[in-house]
Amino acid sequence: MNNLSSTLQRLYFLDKQAWHSQQADTDDRPKQTTAGALTPTIVEKCLTGEIRIAFNPVASNATTRAMFIHFKKPGDWEQVGNLYQAVQLELDLPAPALSISGQKGFQLWFSLAAPVPLAQTRSFLNALRQKYLADIPSAALELLPAADQPTAVTLVPAFDTTSGKWSAFIDPSLGSMFITESGLEMAPNMDRQAAMLAGLKSIEVADFERVLHHLQTLTATPGASAQTSRQSTSQPGADTGQEPSMRDIGNNFNDPKSFLLAVMNAPSASTEQRIQAAKALLPYFSCVPSE
Repeated sequence: MNNLSSTLQRLYFLDKQAWHSQQADTDDRPKQTTAGALTPTIVEKCLTGEIRIAFNPVASNATTRAMFIHFKKPGDWEQVGNLYQAVQLELDLPAPALSISGQKGFQLWFSLAAPVPLAQTRSFLNALRQKYLADIPSAALELLPAADQPTAVTLVPAFDTTSGKWSAFIDPSLGSMFITESGLEMAPNMDRQAAMLAGLKSIEVADFERVLHHLQTLTATPGASAQTSRQSTSQPGADTGQEPSMRDIGNNFNDPKSFLLAVMNAPSASTEQRIQAAKALLPYFSCVPSE
């Protein structure tokens, strides 16, 4: 099992995780076929683009240790970024993983340290939506595990045969780069994908219950959700002591190179963000051989 496979197992998979094969149906919606136990070999085939698979994070006893929010419209990136920050700065929870779908939109991946009842995770996700995503139409969001249908989460990274692009986990500071293109032209480096997830931590059950109670109390107050949503949008990172957001650099970029150059020259970029942008720019500049 490689580093990425083991990290996905640590964060999101059940002990006896099953997998489903995915094929495009006549209406371009994924068609799920149960295929058996999710082994490291199957994961490897997905990561190399040989097959495209999904997994059901819900155990037979109706518990789960993973939650997902799928933003179907890439243009909702600002709300994605606001929620990503709020989870850490306001709710004091570990950062979720962030992925691009390969077709359109973003997905936040939340890991739980131990399985919790499905009803509680649904309440948790609905409370997050009411507090932080009230301005986004319900049709533009997908909260998983869902209450009214079987759950199948497409494994990332994976090659999407419909779009011809790859899904991938991404650094949140590069999110605006994928507003118009929610996929990669080439397969991501799997070692770097593993490194990106390696530092993520699971939400402890006690913290999950604390935040669930907190959110339910807030959303029970009339007008609290709308007010919080407006404050998160108008004052990202205010009074937190955190580094300023880089969303002020805009999103009018034709390619990754121009975006990364903008990051390096952005007054609001931190030293670490400039260093990461410089590293990402290296492949775009070839060395001139000496004569």
